[in-house]
Formats: sequence, structure tokens, C-alpha cells
Amino acid sequence: MRRVAALFCLLASCATAQPAAEDVWTLTPLHVGICGIGADHALGDGHSPDERLPFVIYSYLAQGPNGEVVLIDLGPKSLEYTNDMFRRHGFFRDLPGRPDDVRQPHGTVFDHLARRGIPRERVSRIVFTHFHADHHGMHDAKDGGAAEDFPNAKLSVSRKGWDWNLARRKDGRWNSYLDWAFGDFLLRAERDGRLEPIDDGPILPGLEVMYLGGHSVCSRAVKVRTARGWAVITSDDVYRYDLLEKGVPGRLHTTPENLALATDRLVEAARASGGVLVPLHEPAVWEAVEAAGDAWLDRVRPLSDRAIAGYRARRDRLRVPVTEGR
Repeated sequence: MRRVAALFCLLASCATAQPAAEDVWTLTPLHVGICGIGADHALGDGHSPDERLPFVIYSYLAQGPNGEVVLIDLGPKSLEYTNDMFRRHGFFRDLPGRPDDVRQPHGTVFDHLARRGIPRERVSRIVFTHFHADHHGMHDAKDGGAAEDFPNAKLSVSRKGWDWNLARRKDGRWNSYLDWAFGDFLLRAERDGRLEPIDDGPILPGLEVMYLGGHSVCSRAVKVRTARGWAVITSDDVYRYDLLEKGVPGRLHTTPENLALATDRLVEAARASGGVLVPLHEPAVWEAVEAAGDAWLDRVRPLSDRAIAGYRARRDRLRVPVTEGR
């Protein structure tokens, strides 16, 4: 009888460990831009400005089993103001032909949706990994940008990041890193009941966020359960696989300690779930889509595993101590 009971418990635990069909999403990377970033600006002092790192900009299309359509980040809506802004801040060189500027050889997020026959009205949520302009849908800094064009979408943002920016807003001015027109758009969305501030936990079954706060105060990972396992979208706390593998942190961070803790949390989240890390500017992700289609996550899994192993092998030698949690 004890053996039967034990077997029953084992089978029950195995059954509950399997994701429910309604928790499984289809996740599709959308290539919405590519640019060249100087290694000095991306990685900090000691790196050459002549070394240009290709950064692909993504939006992610997440489609739920019940017809839900969710976008994770948006990418630029248009390029003239966006490129001028990044040039003013020194991320792009002012050279003839503007070789570093963002280009959109595959179009905007709207072009990707149109090719798939998905009306903008069907998008029920936009989940922002963070508030930086290359992710939130920058247009001309006079309105909310791309997010304005999804009339039925609720907007998921970091609670800590939103509160931090709000606390610095005085006399109608944001006085923070938040683009003012996008910030005003989020304020209107909050008044309309469309803003969903959350740092950790599920947004929908199989779609979760995890606070990071390393790259910026508002940065969160987005975890998506797919038929091929969990995808852990890293925000900009991890730019690319090669940088994670070598233990090279990004230059932009709240503090070095916070970025180290955020990176460690990402790595442990992927390991604990058997998931795949998906860095937000990794060119290999789009190469995997072009080569393997819907099986792109299987294609990048070895890259994720190698990057995680390299990071774990080096992290004890990093200047900032890293713990197993946060």
C-alpha cells in the first residue's frame, strides 16, 4: 500500500510539473532595427571607440493559446529624431553616410504585424522591459510614439521604475531619464486605467516579469513559457551572449553592484527553469529565426548555455561580489 501511495504521489507530482496547455505561448522575435554602437559607449573605459558592436533592436510578439496578442518592447516608430538623439548623446559617430545609425531593413513593428495579418487593435498588452527610447517606440518626442497606435493595449511597466521617475517630476517636467512625451503618455494611460505597474510575478499565465534594476531603475526581465521551454528576455542588463560569456558588464547601469546582481538573477532564473536567456540586442537571435523559423529558441539554446557557463566560471573573479539571490 505504501508503494502504491508513493507511486501515486510521484505520478501526481510529475503531472503537476507539466505546464497546462493554456500556459504555453508562441514567442516570435521581430527585427525592428540594427545599429552600430562603439565599444567604449557600450562597455566603458578601456574599450576602443573604433570597435563597433552590431546591436539588433527587437520587439517580441507573444501569442497566447486563447488568442492573446502581447508585444514585448516596440522598437523605434521612426528614425530621424531617434538617430539624431543618439548622435547628440555620443552613441553614434557623426560621419558621412551615418554608418552607425539605426536602420530598419525588416521594417517597424507595424510592418511585422501587417505581414502576419494582425491588426493593431488585437494587441491587448505591451510589456516594456525598460523605458529607454530604442525600446519604448520612439518617434519625434512629441507624443507617446509607437505605443499611441495600440488603442486597446494595457501597458505593463516596472512599479519601482515608474515611481522613481514620478518622484522626480516637478512642475510638469520629468527631470529624469524618461522621455517627457512618453512619460506624459504613460500618465494619461494611468488615469485611463491602462497602466499596469508590476515588478515581479505573472502578467498572464505563462507570461511573467522579474525585476532587475541593474541597467536602469525600470529594467525587468520578461519570462515566457513556450513549447520549447522558458524564454528569459533579459532587458538590457545583458546585451549579447559573447559579453555575458566573458563576464563583460555594460557601461550603463544604476550601480555596478546592481548590474552584477541583476545578471546573476537572470542566470539563475534560466538555470532553475531550464530556460534560455534571450539578450535584447543579440544578432544571433535573428540569425536563428532566419535559419530555423519557429525553432529559433532551440537554435540559440547552446549559445545561452555556453554564455551562462562562461559567466559562472568567471563571476567569482569579477570585481563586484555576486550572490545566489537578490
